[in-house]
This record gives sequence, structure tokens and C-alpha cells, in this order.
Amino acid sequence: MTTTLVLGGPRSGKSRHAEALFDGQHDVTFVATRPVPDSDDPDLVARIARHQERRPRQWRTVETLDLTRALLGSRQPVLIDELADWLHGVLDEQDLWSEPHRAQQVVQDRLDELTVVLQSMPFDIVVVTSDPSWVRMPDDPAERLFVDLLSHVNQRVSAVSPSVHAIVAGRVLDLSSAPVLRA
Repeated sequence: MTTTLVLGGPRSGKSRHAEALFDGQHDVTFVATRPVPDSDDPDLVARIARHQERRPRQWRTVETLDLTRALLGSRQPVLIDELADWLHGVLDEQDLWSEPHRAQQVVQDRLDELTVVLQSMPFDIVVVTSDPSWVRMPDDPAERLFVDLLSHVNQRVSAVSPSVHAIVAGRVLDLSSAPVLRA
């Protein structure tokens, strides 16, 4: 089967496109990498609710940062939404925001496992991520660490994904046949 990486900016429609890749499939595991927030952020709560309402009711939802275990535990197609939230959660969970070298190692270790699993599952996988490559490099060291790590995460997942779709200006660009940059 195949892995598809879907990347785009905030509110680009990347999640909607990723869900559409599973149109007509009832047995899908949706891996949510951001827990539903408390009511302190009503806009975010409403956005997540809209996403949930849009998905078929038969889809199974798993909220976790352990993407490898979620993939290994599924016996059906998987949609992971999304890598930026996953990375943020990993950095929070291990309190790595002020430890760039340790953060890089933890993320690298998790990516090593994840990329192997992405290539070996017997079902389709769609991974959604935000694309930080068009933003101005932040002045804040923690934000810069996040942008650097997310760029690395996206490149690693892209390298093992036979299909890559970029959402730009409301359009889907299929980058699947584009050459992969080597490190």
C-alpha cells in the first residue's frame, strides 16, 4: 500500500483534502495528534468540532503522540492529522523547548521508527502536516527550533512517501514525481 504526505499552510484545506483521499472508505483510523482543548480557546474548540463533524461516524479516532504504536495497532487505513501538532506535543511532553540538541535526538529517534513503519504497513496511510518553509524564520529560539524540526520531520516523511500533495492557494499540487533532495 502507499503513504501520502499532504502539506499546506494554516487553513489551506489540507485536512479536508486528506479526508477526501479516503472518500467512500468506512474503516479508517483517524489519529488525532492534538487533544481537544478545554474551553479556554472557543475558536479552536469550534474548529476541531467542525473537523469531527465532517468525518464519517464509522471512522475510529485515536488521540496519541505515539504514531508508531497507532500505526502498528491499526488493521485499516490510517489518517494522521497532523505532524506539526505531534511535534509540538513531543516537545511539550518532554519539556524540550530549551534543549535543542536533546530535542533533535528525541525527534530523530521517533522519526527513525516512524519512517520504517510508514513503509511497511499493508494499508494506505495519509499524513497531514503544516509547511513552515514559506515563513520568516522566527527570532525566538524556541520557535526557531520548532520550525527547524518541523522542516526536518516533513523532509524525512516526504522521503518515504511515494505520494506527496501540497495545498497552495486552494489548489492541490501533486509533487509525487518531483525529485527528492538528498541530505
